[in-house]
Amino acid sequence: MAVRNRSVGTQAGLTALEALNSGKKIDRWSHAADLIDPPELRYRRDPVGWAQDYRKLELWSKQREILQSIRDHPLTAVHSCHETGKSWTAALSTCWWLDVHPVGEARVITTAPTSKQVDAVLWYEINRMHARLGLRGQCNIREWYVGKYLVALGRKPPDHQEAAFQGMHARFLLVVLDEAYGIPKQLWDEASTLAANEHSRILVIGNPDGPGEFEQVCRPQSGWNVIHIGYQHTPNFTGEKVSKTLGEMLVHPGWVDERRKKWGPQSALFQSKCEGRFPTGGDPFSVIRHDWVVLCRYLELPVDDDDVEAGVDVGAGGDRTVVRERRGRVAGREEEFIDADPMRTVGRICEKLMEWGVQRVKVDSTGLGWAIAGRLRELSSFHNHQGAHNGDTTHHSQVVAVNFGAGPALTNKRKFMNRRAEIWWQGREMSRPDVKGWDLSNVDDDVLHELTSPRYEIMDSYGKIKIEPKADVIKRLGFSPDRAEALLLAFYDAIGIGELHSEGMGRDIVTPNTGPMIGGYGHPDRESLIVGPHRPTIMGPLGGGRW
Repeated sequence: MAVRNRSVGTQAGLTALEALNSGKKIDRWSHAADLIDPPELRYRRDPVGWAQDYRKLELWSKQREILQSIRDHPLTAVHSCHETGKSWTAALSTCWWLDVHPVGEARVITTAPTSKQVDAVLWYEINRMHARLGLRGQCNIREWYVGKYLVALGRKPPDHQEAAFQGMHARFLLVVLDEAYGIPKQLWDEASTLAANEHSRILVIGNPDGPGEFEQVCRPQSGWNVIHIGYQHTPNFTGEKVSKTLGEMLVHPGWVDERRKKWGPQSALFQSKCEGRFPTGGDPFSVIRHDWVVLCRYLELPVDDDDVEAGVDVGAGGDRTVVRERRGRVAGREEEFIDADPMRTVGRICEKLMEWGVQRVKVDSTGLGWAIAGRLRELSSFHNHQGAHNGDTTHHSQVVAVNFGAGPALTNKRKFMNRRAEIWWQGREMSRPDVKGWDLSNVDDDVLHELTSPRYEIMDSYGKIKIEPKADVIKRLGFSPDRAEALLLAFYDAIGIGELHSEGMGRDIVTPNTGPMIGGYGHPDRESLIVGPHRPTIMGPLGGGRW
């Protein structure tokens, strides 16, 4: 038996007969109006009235515009800055759509770049709204049932899975693509195929991070109704009257001013996250491109607990020290602190190495880093076997000193000016969309800003690459890109670190690792040299016997 639509109509979802049988009073004129103009039809024509008048929800102007666009246009694209209620509005659209269309004839399909974004963002809001409004049916983590009917679902199919939503048609179909920039092209194509009938609608919404399908549908004459939301359109900037509660949830002038100072008004991050527009005039000589590295946030690569490494960028005096973890190809936890005492700095690094179970740590040995790396080796059972026997060691990680100013690997001497160029270029190669070399889902906007700031230049006819001096980067940013360099060190495979005596750390020789090196740096034919998963073999005398 079909399930009747009892969600829209007499208040609390009661029909007139049910109200009489329950002893509740009804207004005869309201009942007559409902018979002439049924609420589900009335609110199908008036989504804003459904939200504000019937469901008593507060909307601001752009949210009203989005609802009306879904009603009026088959295709709606919203490119928006941070903190405008994007996912809440997408959830509201889902609830309105299912509340005003007949059960069994309506369906909503949602997707996002990652499973976490499906579950923890959009469907978190859908579940909250379903419970708050007392809507029909039952919601779970990413499905909504009314009786036997699956009326809404959220999915992040594997990128390689074709026809992930095949057969999920309905007379009244709404397809929602959340965080649309990260949606792979195949899902755009499927959405277009599904929503091919007269009453179907597609809503795509997200931050405009770079070129691709999302940017194309937001162009003039694309056939889509495009809605732009920048910080300048929001109530805290326009003076639009909203409640204090709603105002506190929207982008704030203080945050925008801080981002303007930190990122710069011409940066891709400020254009996307604050102005809500697709970045223009990108620097063709940025080492790591903004649009590439943003896509790395949408990867869902497997965490490998048998391959745990860390990078350390050492701060001197009042500068910060940053420790960054990676597990397999996934960027992990980060610890940053300021301590002028080198030995306390060593102690805090050791604490994290043990807590995270780090197998190998790479330390920027420039300046004070050389002493920090040396003391870390003395305290490592990996290097100091006698100390381990005597109980004088505090961690088990292999310690590799990396001098950014040293020469690159011998095989790369014509390609890179120094090791710093080699390390940063590896970050570029791992960020390529066709490579998917590192998962940056745990990396925040500020680190992305640091990663995408340095520039490069070609030095000679061999194409030798030089990275902009760090002093110039600091002058432009106003701070050192320590967090980015700790991240790059965590993923650096030490190809060409080779003879560690060149770093002043003894005569150890480290065989190349064949871990996640990308772009021709890895050497699978040397796999036999590796002991354990992605761990290098140490050969040669241990400098002075202390290590």
